[in-house]
Amino acid sequence: MTVVIKASPSIVRKAIAADIPEIWRLFLMAHRENGVFKLSPNKVDYFLNRAIYPDQVLSNDTGPRGQIAVIGSPGRLEAMVFIILGSFWYSEEIHLEELLVYVDPEYRISEHAKSCIDWMKRTADDLGVKLLTGIISKDRTQAKMRLYDRYLPRIGAFYLYPIGDTDVKKKNHSMEKEAWLEAKRA
Repeated sequence: MTVVIKASPSIVRKAIAADIPEIWRLFLMAHRENGVFKLSPNKVDYFLNRAIYPDQVLSNDTGPRGQIAVIGSPGRLEAMVFIILGSFWYSEEIHLEELLVYVDPEYRISEHAKSCIDWMKRTADDLGVKLLTGIISKDRTQAKMRLYDRYLPRIGAFYLYPIGDTDVKKKNHSMEKEAWLEAKRA
């Protein structure tokens, strides 16, 4: 017997303190799936608390400022998106920088990922800044790239050296082979 899980409507809302346990659950799932660096819970808490409790950040504090948005109800989140204000080393211009877009695998059949992308774009438009988002992935990289390509202009790519993790190598091998064959055909 197959159990069908019904997703919530793909409505993005600002995260609240009651969402923190579920944000952590989704974040840990995302890190297991896509993380390429060792997890630092203290650093994650630092960023998370600044986003959830922005009123506690002093006005003269120059640390990161961001927002977390979620889909689902407190106690059962289905997706999350985490953005911060950032700037490149060569510019004073502020942009929105995506730290994480993640949809619980049980709900990937939904429109949640598209809604998270749309929310980031609206937020950037509302603030009058550019949105910088991308994909750092160890799994289903090509599918994620196709999704983003439908909604955003592509401006580059990321590379990581050395990989070191044989699981990452195995998962990315087929993607690399496809990319190599595609480049060879061009």
